[in-house]
Amino acid sequence: MVSRQEAVLSFVKFNKFFKQLNYDIGVTGKVHLSQYADELMEFEQWVDNVIEYVLFNPDPKIIDLISALGSSEIIKNYAEEGKAVLEASTYDALSKVIDSAAKLLSLVNESIETSKGKFTSLPEAFAFQDAENLFLRAVKAGYLTSDFQPKGDTDLYTLKILGFAIGEELKLAPRHKWSHFEELWNIDYANKLSSVPISAKQFQRAKTLMELYPEVDFNLLIKPKEDSFFTAAYGNRKIRTLYKELVAYGYISKETDYDNFLSIFNLGNSKFVRPVEWISDQRHLAYFIHHTFTKTNKNCWVKAHACFTINGAPPNLGTMKSGIVSLQRKPTYETYDLVLKRIASEYNNE
Repeated sequence: MVSRQEAVLSFVKFNKFFKQLNYDIGVTGKVHLSQYADELMEFEQWVDNVIEYVLFNPDPKIIDLISALGSSEIIKNYAEEGKAVLEASTYDALSKVIDSAAKLLSLVNESIETSKGKFTSLPEAFAFQDAENLFLRAVKAGYLTSDFQPKGDTDLYTLKILGFAIGEELKLAPRHKWSHFEELWNIDYANKLSSVPISAKQFQRAKTLMELYPEVDFNLLIKPKEDSFFTAAYGNRKIRTLYKELVAYGYISKETDYDNFLSIFNLGNSKFVRPVEWISDQRHLAYFIHHTFTKTNKNCWVKAHACFTINGAPPNLGTMKSGIVSLQRKPTYETYDLVLKRIASEYNNE
């Protein structure tokens, strides 16, 4: 019988070997197996030791160690792409390493599923009774199937409201506000729940759904936070001119309607902020934000992150800030984009 110490030591050895192999292939694009002669003779035994121990002693700490092993994608791609030219012994050795890593990760998944008990249809974050009870309300009302998946007519708006309710009840940390639901419902990056807007009309239509969770304050779902929109320091006329100029010079799409643009100032008919797609690059966006809003808006970078997207995703807050600092060090800073600078100056009455 393998002891806990032997299992841990075996995993540490395999993990070091596996990560070094990944690194060598990823950095140099090749591997010389002769430098791994000792490891290649023993790694399968190391993996067998770990599996034998965990099967009889599902130690959470060891399972956590294994779950951090990482992907074998780099090794797999190298082996497949080089199959025609690699020596048979090299290809076979790499294949065994890939299989060994897969066995360990499969062991982790099986262990997690076993620990979840009857909650096998839910992600680990929701694998407990109180969470299941909240999901069951939506199942009984016909929004979700018995395995907690959306029914055919349950759209993203409904899922966002449902996720908000359950997340509020479970007091999910802000960084996990939507991610666990996106995992459960297989929602891809392009349709992230955080970016799905809930209009006042949709809010009203969801009254029946919201009645399933009477203890939740749903007004928080559509009430904009101060840092999620720009302060309109000079009124609608200046904003309209700003909008027209940005469209005319190709910084935002011609398909961006004015009401959409007004929403990032918490104005117009929209009851929520609808991020505006910036079709120039991120550094020009940072240049625009710095010249246009730093004098009238605190936290203008946070607001830019909330109010604009580039290729469908929010701009990187840190990169925008560092980009401006980098630009300011250059002698060409003041003339970097004379059109944007003029647009900003006119908006600020300069």
